[in-house]
Amino acid sequence: MLVACVCAYAFCGGTTEQKGATDLKTAIQKVLVDKEPVAISFWTGTGAQNYPYLEAMVNAFTTAYPNIKVDFSNQGAINDLTAKLTQNIVSKTTPTVSNLNAPTFPEYIASDAIVDLMPYFTDATIGYTKQEKADFFANYIAEVQSFGPEGTMYAWPTNKKTTDILVYNKTFFDAHGWKAPSTWDEVVAYCEIIKAETGKPGFSYDTSYGEAAFKTMTSQWGSPYVAKDGTVDINNKASLDVLEFFKKNMDKGLFTLPALMPSAGGNYSNSGFVMEECYMFIGPAAGIQYAVPSVAKGQRDFEIGVAAIPQKDMEKAVTFSKGENYAVFSNSTTEQRVAAWLLIKFLSAAENNVEWFVNTGNLPISRSQVGNSEYQKFLATEKGTKAFYYASAVNAALNMQDIMSFDVAFENSDKLAAEVGSMWKAVMIGGADPATALAETASKFK
Repeated sequence: MLVACVCAYAFCGGTTEQKGATDLKTAIQKVLVDKEPVAISFWTGTGAQNYPYLEAMVNAFTTAYPNIKVDFSNQGAINDLTAKLTQNIVSKTTPTVSNLNAPTFPEYIASDAIVDLMPYFTDATIGYTKQEKADFFANYIAEVQSFGPEGTMYAWPTNKKTTDILVYNKTFFDAHGWKAPSTWDEVVAYCEIIKAETGKPGFSYDTSYGEAAFKTMTSQWGSPYVAKDGTVDINNKASLDVLEFFKKNMDKGLFTLPALMPSAGGNYSNSGFVMEECYMFIGPAAGIQYAVPSVAKGQRDFEIGVAAIPQKDMEKAVTFSKGENYAVFSNSTTEQRVAAWLLIKFLSAAENNVEWFVNTGNLPISRSQVGNSEYQKFLATEKGTKAFYYASAVNAALNMQDIMSFDVAFENSDKLAAEVGSMWKAVMIGGADPATALAETASKFK
């Protein structure tokens, strides 16, 4: 628990910024030093399987800060949560704090629905020191500082982060003396042998995040995808080259997608993978448990391997993080905002996250979280347990930390993701002409 002596002082004129600083110090005095009661509400979109681990952390927080009461509730999937939040902004009945997906932030910032957390982040009493700030992975901090004007921070990274990884049939690969492919050229070369030997495609790319394949690969090929100012830039040679590359290998039977595998369907490759309808795929790290074959379900027992995703050029490697960020809502008192910030800090502390990370497969957001001794034991888990695969997925993701990027959040982010996802399937499954489909999709964002 933070312990500090902060003396409140009266505000006598001055700028709005000065008054805000005074109000913050007064609120810190009340909540942290005087321990006056304060009640906040925390909404989450955490799934039922993972909810108990987050609930345990919230309960631990209220034990550490007995004067802060937290009304904690699960509001369903992220889309349901967002819809409720948007509705409650209008009626001014928002929670104090909630997790949001990146595309939601520009709208909420523009409507003054959420507050800038930079004063809390930098505060001498409840903020982070220079050393503590440097402990967090730069990609996550850059993302939360990108949503608003320079010098602001309208979000804080949650402990619900993931990224795409490559999953492969290690038993099959070992039999051929193969290592995990590091480039797309290697993926194609492996797939040619797999197709010749088995008659099946070698590779699939999840479509659960509809734009993931196109966005990641075109970025690897050199497309801006979305410029920093939110301008959509997809109608270029790099994008067309990716569509033609993937489609060519689809037509050859080397690549596939979940919808085309008999046992998969939908957007996830794992169901087809465990039935050996493909021999490697790219999908979210947090879903690794679904890629482990089950003899009890009639699946052949084989070992799986996990690795970083392939690249076009290892010298210009690109991958993207996925996951939500916390926001504190404007419909709150300064005391409630202080309490909410203390909760966010607690949920970000290394010692509080071990059970969460081990049991959910989500990614650490700081070096100290990774370095926690109990978590290190998990990362070193030996073969033969479910935890081994979680650990393998996390290790693969951590190996990509230095090349991790994040989505540029802008007004039409959700629309772009949906349109790109539809274009991808139209070309790869529906037979649409790549150049025509690309031009038509880009024209919707001029």
